[in-house]
Amino acid sequence: MHNFVDSHCHINSDQLRAAAREVMQRATDVGVRRILVVGSDLSDSVEAVTMAHAFEGSGVFAAVGVHPHDSKTVPDGLPDSLLRLADDPRVVAIGETGLDYFYDHSPRDVQRKVFCMHASWARRTGKPLVLHVRDAMEDALATLAGLPFDAGELRLLFHCYAGGQEHLDAMRSLDAYMSLGGPVTWPKNDDLRRTAALIPEDRLLCETDAPWLTPGPHRGKLNEPAFVRYVYETLADVRGVSTDALARAVSANAARLFGWGSPDV
Repeated sequence: MHNFVDSHCHINSDQLRAAAREVMQRATDVGVRRILVVGSDLSDSVEAVTMAHAFEGSGVFAAVGVHPHDSKTVPDGLPDSLLRLADDPRVVAIGETGLDYFYDHSPRDVQRKVFCMHASWARRTGKPLVLHVRDAMEDALATLAGLPFDAGELRLLFHCYAGGQEHLDAMRSLDAYMSLGGPVTWPKNDDLRRTAALIPEDRLLCETDAPWLTPGPHRGKLNEPAFVRYVYETLADVRGVSTDALARAVSANAARLFGWGSPDV
């Protein structure tokens, strides 16, 4: 059985929380051995940590932070109760943070400010920074370049990478990881598949972003970590490798980035 990693999901969301045990069992049944549950605000982050402990035996870990949509709730600083969560041993990343200019649920200047707060927090903790960037790649890169320290000190993961081929050189210069999810399986996303074929093998991750962005075979239903296998199968096809080889590479990448050890252990 493959050792799959879902490097970004929200089983702590309202849509999946009540069925979390069944969702986790289905993931285990198809070979998902590591899952990162990601926080979007303080309460979500607390829930992510709680689930990481509750499902520790299933390889669940947590990321804690404030989503760009909710940046407007913390314009004056991240609360101490959130910052303290990063001390938990099941927390392996900071975020998701970043910029979302598609929805603009928070003012752009506030998004940038809170993005910088998260970057400084990640630097202090030494943990990777999970980035959500939608219709804002140029500003995201400018924000990283404008930090009061070298962005090269950060370990960056661009979740649900949508920067296209035109930003791959920038990703390489940042030594950033890129994660792909359900959209790479959608029939009309040929450009994304062409980009996926070019991402360096040692910087590629796979995710679901469950309960959203459901892969093609189940589109129209709630997404869940078990469906990450469709992402692997699509990526293996476009990259000309076996699903097993891709799963091994992604597992090694995730272990290197998050420091969570091999799922074989």
